[in-house]
Amino acid sequence: MYHRQANKTAIQSQHMITDALFSLMKRKPFQQITVTEICEEAAVGRKTFYRNFELREDVIDFWLDQRCREYEQEYLSVPQEEKLYYHFVFLKKHTDALITLYHNGLHPLTEQKFSVFLPDTMPTWSEDPVEQEYRSQYIIAGIEAIVRVWVTRGFQESIEEVVEIAKRVQLLQNSTG
Repeated sequence: MYHRQANKTAIQSQHMITDALFSLMKRKPFQQITVTEICEEAAVGRKTFYRNFELREDVIDFWLDQRCREYEQEYLSVPQEEKLYYHFVFLKKHTDALITLYHNGLHPLTEQKFSVFLPDTMPTWSEDPVEQEYRSQYIIAGIEAIVRVWVTRGFQESIEEVVEIAKRVQLLQNSTG
């Protein structure tokens, strides 16, 4: 768990530690990175690390929570018909970090974090809450699979191409029942 900070200096330290970890993950697998290395890269002491985070994984969680808050704030103002497009625009802004997470086998954390609040962003398809939940999770899993392919392909396709693929997949899902 990371500690939510109100102090500007502590928040700055959290960001420095996060930047350091992502920088290290570009050169070395996450599992081989030590807290000492993160602190050296961030130019902070171990006490600073442990005042903000308990584990290395907490640094990833901190980054993901920051992105989720950013996503939610921006997503609320997006019209329903543009939400799919916006989802891919948002992810594209974080290309470097997402590729780093995926290359380090940390994409399940990303998918898990986003799947927690994405159901609330789904349109209502059914008055039955159970059916609504199943359908939302089905759609989210499909979008996550598309994102996984897009990221592992290094974001080769444009946002427009990926949105079209997602829409065609959605049409196929709708036509199969």
